[in-house]
Amino acid sequence: MSLEQFTGKWTHPDYPPEKVAEPDLDAVEARFGFMLPPDYRQAVLAYGLPRPGIALLDGILAANADFADVSGFFNPEEIIRLTDDWRGGGMPDHLVAFANDCGGNLFCFDSRPGADRSAVWFWDHDDGSVTVAADSFTAWIERYTAIEPAPEGWEP
Repeated sequence: MSLEQFTGKWTHPDYPPEKVAEPDLDAVEARFGFMLPPDYRQAVLAYGLPRPGIALLDGILAANADFADVSGFFNPEEIIRLTDDWRGGGMPDHLVAFANDCGGNLFCFDSRPGADRSAVWFWDHDDGSVTVAADSFTAWIERYTAIEPAPEGWEP
């Protein structure tokens, strides 16, 4: 439900979510040898991958929220390609990227055996730091649905 709320609040109706097929998520899991978090898998299969607009970033900035925006969700092909590319560019080898912020930093899942696969991790490509963004995909997406749009006339 949270991804549906996110989509309704932060995307433009002319740009509907990109549909995702289960075999494509299976390919991601096979490529990286781990299981995607169940709440992520269920949400993207049910609602697709939203395309948030600038209003989300404005809302986060207007609220002085202490977390990064999400500006794009990766489809399964992009998850594989971008994870492979960024692993070669300094991202730790156990992370699997599924989304990015407006600065190109990545939101990831941990693919290590025994790791907490439900947590969402944030990898900052500038300083290489890895921090927990949220305990789960659901908690992560709900923080964006809790943000209110910036007031009319607000400027950063």
